[in-house]
Amino acid sequence: MPKSDREDSLRETAYYIWEREGRPDGRAREHWHRAMHERPADPHAAVEPPMGDEEKVLAGRADANFPALLTKDVLGG
Repeated sequence: MPKSDREDSLRETAYYIWEREGRPDGRAREHWHRAMHERPADPHAAVEPPMGDEEKVLAGRADANFPALLTKDVLGG
């Protein structure tokens, strides 16, 4: 994968991490590093879309951002 394509992919992944966490300020570097760990080095490897916190809870994963879930708006409430 050309360098610019990989950077675009990392930028997109970091953006989705930022979105999932409620758009916090001052954590761009952390989101970038997490994106590097979520994206495989092999461009031909299958890449699953990032899971939202709700999906992580339903899947029993411990890496869900519970504080973010507790502050989300509740529909119909």
